Amino acid sequence: MKTTSTKVIVMLILVVSSMTHLKAQDQFNPIDFTPSPSTLEFKKFNNDYSWIADTSVPEVTYHAESSQKSRKSNLWDRSFDIDNYYPRRGTDGFVNIYIGLNNYLEDGDLPNSSSIYSLNPLGSWYAALNFDNVTHFFGPLYLNWGIGVSMQDFSFENTRVEVLIDKDNRTIDFVERNDRVGKKSKINTTYLNVQLVPTFSFGRYRSFRVGAGVYGGYRIGSHVKYKYDDLNGDNQKDKIKDNLFLNPFKYGVRGQMGWGSFDIFFNYDLTEMFEEDASAPRLTPVTFGVIF
Repeated sequence: MKTTSTKVIVMLILVVSSMTHLKAQDQFNPIDFTPSPSTLEFKKFNNDYSWIADTSVPEVTYHAESSQKSRKSNLWDRSFDIDNYYPRRGTDGFVNIYIGLNNYLEDGDLPNSSSIYSLNPLGSWYAALNFDNVTHFFGPLYLNWGIGVSMQDFSFENTRVEVLIDKDNRTIDFVERNDRVGKKSKINTTYLNVQLVPTFSFGRYRSFRVGAGVYGGYRIGSHVKYKYDDLNGDNQKDKIKDNLFLNPFKYGVRGQMGWGSFDIFFNYDLTEMFEEDASAPRLTPVTFGVIF
């Protein structure tokens, strides 16, 4: 009877020891341990043999401090990491693609549809590739600055329009050709641009941001392009490279705002499209679009 009760006590001790060991494993992770194997010794006491258990708890080394620091570091990175677009400090650079639509103003208004040089707004595309940077000043204030190349199409609503250039008299005339069936008529310009846009970002990258600044450009190419059917019904395509008395330099004001990965921009030229001393319509380009 004594032997049986002793065995029961020994078994209870082993169960409690095992549960304590498992609980320690669950509570402390990761752990390094070198277990001291439990042993059962068979000894004789007063002519009676009994099982004596070695219930020593395994030696445990727990790196609690380093583990907690690692977890806190990961939590900080996950919760407060700021996208490269608007860095917490310093400057980040990236490549942006600008897609938009062009138009121009004459005496502060859009040319009406009866004007021979009124534009097709959905066919007058703006496309640019920019190497942009964002520099953090302090608090929510950043400077968005960069350099890029832009191409602008000014596509006429009347597809039979032709641009006539008189070099001697420095004049530009827009005429309607009745001897063709027009498909496309447009002016294309290419500029090398720089921009400086102070921007307020209210929080991390996913927060609202808004900015206003200036830009300037130098014309590096221009041409007119016509697509039409002639009187015989044959497809024709004409492309004439010329400076068109377009302003070689331009500058203007720029507005920009965004949320998350979505940004919109608005450009308003303070210079006229054509040179001041040329006899041409006084047109001021404007552009509206999105940034990818």
